[in-house]
Formats: sequence, structure tokens, C-alpha cells
Amino acid sequence: MNKNSKTALMIAGGAAAGYCAGRFLRWNNKSIVTTEYTYHSERVPENFRGARIVNVSDLQSQYFGNMQADLLNQVKAAKPDYILMTGDLLDRNHTDRKAAICALSGLLTLAPVYYVNGNHELALPEEKMWRFYRTMEEMGTHLVFDDVVSVSRGDESINIMGISEYTLYGVHEVCHEQGEDVGEAALADMVDEISAEKDQNFTLLLAHEPQHIKSYSRPGIDMIFCGHAHGGQFRLPGGQGLYSPGQGVLPRLASGAHRCGESTMIVSRGLGNSVFPFRLNNRPELVVVTLER
Repeated sequence: MNKNSKTALMIAGGAAAGYCAGRFLRWNNKSIVTTEYTYHSERVPENFRGARIVNVSDLQSQYFGNMQADLLNQVKAAKPDYILMTGDLLDRNHTDRKAAICALSGLLTLAPVYYVNGNHELALPEEKMWRFYRTMEEMGTHLVFDDVVSVSRGDESINIMGISEYTLYGVHEVCHEQGEDVGEAALADMVDEISAEKDQNFTLLLAHEPQHIKSYSRPGIDMIFCGHAHGGQFRLPGGQGLYSPGQGVLPRLASGAHRCGESTMIVSRGLGNSVFPFRLNNRPELVVVTLER
């Protein structure tokens, strides 16, 4: 083989490797996987037996298919009764409100949508964000910012409760100034205060950041839905994430189901990316939970 042939072969090999790497990265970052859980509890009302909850988290102003078709088709296939959004619908670094509105408008045709904000929404100009929140409400989204709402099926109901990122930011400040124990105690008190406004029925809590699991897991809180950790961004074989905000290296609460006291937390790996522009061994995730007795 002459020198020119070797050079051409190397170029062709490099191009093929680059193409394969690009396809692999796209698959890692745009191919959504659905993770199914079944939650059993005698506290689930009979009328809510079989109810399906889809958790959509951390869109980060990104598109999944033309006009969010890939995302919406996958959510539709899950046959949701309720859709829970746990923050970072927008991204502070590449803010595209059209991507968020496109996703939200489609989701609202599939099921009622309940939403809490995330740290990226909090980092954007507050006046613009409140205009955006008003638009969301006008579209039919239920904002549960430090609030609780009752959801009925027939003569039975459950509660959907939210802890806003405004509250979590305040907790971070207290933790920094007075210590983590003081900050977490303040958050637990806030959860109790909001919880006091509801009845004793089965309760879902929405929050963006999972690392506060002990403070969320208060009496009467059955399930907790969170995002934020992005699955640890890069995942080792076996699923251990490498890093997540708020938890650091080798985070414990980056995905999956976690029990604390009488509460069960489900952490979504989320959909989009932000500071890190790509994921590895960590496909975008929709979480689906079926309630059973």
C-alpha cells in the first residue's frame, strides 16, 4: 500500500469514527427512555387505583423532535392522567421560551399539568419570569409554588403540593450563613406549614432539588418527585452518576427511587443539558408512576 492510499484510509477511518461518535452522542442526548414504577400503598384512594403520573423534568429549553414531537409522542404513549413538571423548563444559558411553550402546549392536551420552578428559572430576570408564569397559567398549567391543591376523582381526592425554588434558594442562604442543620430545619418547617393547609389524604410533593430529601419527608407526604441532578450527567457502567449540582461527585440521589421515613422520592434524570452540553451513558428520561393499592 502506497503512502497516498494509507493517508486516504486513515482519513476515511477517522471520518467513520467521527460519524459513529456523533450518532452515539445524539442517541445519548436525544433518544428518550421511559422508566416505569408502580407505587403500592393502602393510602392510595380506590378511585385513583391505576392512575398514571408522568414526571417531565429539566427540559432546559431544548427540542426533542420537530415541534417537540418525540417528547409529546412518548408522553402520549404513557397514557398520563396527570403530568408533573419539576423545574428547569427553561435554561438560563440558552433560553428559548418557544421550545418550552411548544412542549407545554402539547402536554396540556394530554393531561392536567402541575409545575414547580427550578434554579434556572430563578436565575432569569424576575419580571420576565413572572410574565412567563402568567402565560403558563393562562394556558391552563397549575403552578404549585409553596402551595397545595386538591385533585378529585369521583368522591375521592389526593393532594399535589409544591415547594418552589424561591424557598429552596432561601434555604441555601440559611445553610451558608447559619449551617446546614438550621437551613434544613427551616425547610422542614416550611413543608409542615404548607402541609397544614391540606387534608390527610394521599399527597404528592413536587420540588426541583432532591438533596433535601430528609426535609421533604414529613408526616403525610407519600411521594416526592424531583429532577435537577441530570442523572449525574456522565454515568458509569452500573448507573452511578459522576457529578450533580448540590451533591457534588458521585451523587447518591441522581436518579431512581429512594425511601426516607414514610415517603418515597423518585428522581428523574431529566431531559436536557445545560452547563455540560452533553450526557454520556445517560439517556434523557421520562418517569411514569402507576398508583396501586
